[in-house]
Amino acid sequence: MINNVNKYIKPLFGILNLYIMKSIFIYTIQVSCIIGLLSCISKLVELSNKIHNYSVIHIVLIILFNVIKDIELFLPIIISLSVLCSIISLITNNELITILTLKKCCQITVLITKISIIISIFILLILEITLSFNYFLFNFNPKKNTSYNIYIKNNKELILIENIYNNKIFNVNIFCTQNNNKLSTIYYAKTAVFIKNYWILYEVKYLRLTKPILSNYIPFCIWHTNLTPYELHIFTITPELLSIKQLYHQINLLNKDNIDYYYYQLYMLNKLLLPINTITIIFIITSLSFRELEKLSIKNIVLKNMIVNFLFYTIHQITLYISFITYKILLIVLILHLIVFIYCIKINKNIL
Repeated sequence: MINNVNKYIKPLFGILNLYIMKSIFIYTIQVSCIIGLLSCISKLVELSNKIHNYSVIHIVLIILFNVIKDIELFLPIIISLSVLCSIISLITNNELITILTLKKCCQITVLITKISIIISIFILLILEITLSFNYFLFNFNPKKNTSYNIYIKNNKELILIENIYNNKIFNVNIFCTQNNNKLSTIYYAKTAVFIKNYWILYEVKYLRLTKPILSNYIPFCIWHTNLTPYELHIFTITPELLSIKQLYHQINLLNKDNIDYYYYQLYMLNKLLLPINTITIIFIITSLSFRELEKLSIKNIVLKNMIVNFLFYTIHQITLYISFITYKILLIVLILHLIVFIYCIKINKNIL
């Protein structure tokens, strides 16, 4: 008899998995569109005073990458709202009680968490791949006299660049140092063009700090460096618009030159922690939702989940800023998640 029941229940939960996954995915797309629309409006308002400086393509790219950045930033909240909407939909259609009569709350919690993680990782991969093309922001920028003031320390060179456009840089200052970090030569070039694996500096003025001091002017010269236009472009992009791969590259580059890279590391770890944040928030939602099942109060479920999730997200962001000061990001963030998990387990012993 039991075997016959299991025979019919197993296919049912295979369909149930697809049903819940479809529901969460649809709500995720809908919530993401709302977040994207709000992000688009805020960026348009921000660009309204200087919109004449950009071409239409560049404006579209700026908005696109800003939307992607905001969706990635709020992904745990987006997934949590999608799960909450799915649970409410199951309750209003009288489907959740039927499901729970066949399966325990802890099993449904694991199922929803697993589906949420799969969806979040899938979305993260798409967002990260799209962010890796952020250098298009500068390839389509028609305003060539925009000042970025890029400062880079590379081996024994201190480099200051006013602007970069495609494979061309403007107002290049190169400060060459010796082994004792003593300044030896200063180069200034009005423009530089990247050809194959080296730069050609044009209208070059150089100053050698010797005794006596020598200065000269040459029409052009070759500058051998490991810095490519792509790497220079990355330095002009804020860390939140960089992909994990780009952030990792920047960290290695800065670490090699003994430059503080913790700001980039903070953003990279924040991106890597997004799946963990999603697990934590989903655990909070399912715990609080199933706790209210006896009352079947949708109002209480929504209100409590919104408050708790908002508090968790706010505290998580605060811990990131604290970790930026204390240089102990992993320890502080993991302690936060541990406290949340203990809280959920404590108030939901009947679920587990």
